Amino acid sequence: MGHFRMNWRCAAGVRRTVTWLCGVTIGLSTAPTLAQAQTDSQIRLQQEMLIWTTEYEGLADGVVGPETIKAINKFQTRIGNPVTGRLTQEETKELVKQGTLKRDRVGFRQETDNDAGVSVGIPLRLVPVRTKTKWGTHWYGREAGLAIDTLRFSADVTLDQLFERLRSINNRTVAYERKVSNNWFVIAAFERDAAVYVRANVVVLPNEQSEIRGFSIWMSKDRPTDYQAIPPAMLSSFRSDTGTPTVSVSPAIPGSFPRLPHNPPPIPTAQAASSIGECFRGLGDCPAMLTYR
Repeated sequence: MGHFRMNWRCAAGVRRTVTWLCGVTIGLSTAPTLAQAQTDSQIRLQQEMLIWTTEYEGLADGVVGPETIKAINKFQTRIGNPVTGRLTQEETKELVKQGTLKRDRVGFRQETDNDAGVSVGIPLRLVPVRTKTKWGTHWYGREAGLAIDTLRFSADVTLDQLFERLRSINNRTVAYERKVSNNWFVIAAFERDAAVYVRANVVVLPNEQSEIRGFSIWMSKDRPTDYQAIPPAMLSSFRSDTGTPTVSVSPAIPGSFPRLPHNPPPIPTAQAASSIGECFRGLGDCPAMLTYR
């Protein structure tokens, strides 16, 4: 894992800025001594807080692996403590204090968008302007240089087609991409003077029809370093079903990370999903992730 930081001077820097996404999908070896001593919820709490302190850029999944241990080492080094790869009670308290402060500073709260059929954490203090779109909801903060969209499309375009278009449109420099079968994908890229990050899932409805649901983030090149916590925090909080979020977005309390039920039903929606086919054919409106800003 690397960092979702901007480096506008060299391609090598671009690659380093977003390789944190690899930690979302690469299997992590376990660390028995740490895993045996702590519950999943305690590990998730640590991971979530390490995301907000920008030491960890993977998924808050309750799984101890080399990237989690590396993040703990970074935190211990930063606060001047011995590097052990395992947090003491006092270190955990300090981590929770620092992580919660940074999370609350941006107003990160779970938002369920029933138009888009998704739920995801949003840094509401950074994106105070909220409007409805044909795709879901658009949050925007001019001063913060940040825009977020929830997305929901009918299956008139496949996940493969959407993935390929997002990889190539607007002369983007793709820094990281990952697609798992016809189930979901992640793309992080640079476009002109901004970074774009997209997560999309295929959701199978009770009537066996399918939709594409997800979210996108646009960030300007002039944002603060702390903003690098936002994409992994959103990824950990994202869901398109009626289970509980995988990350705690309420006050950080040990044990606040219930597991998702197996194959939970999708979040119910009150209207039909919008077509993205017209956009692909050059007709009608397109979501922001498929247009220039």
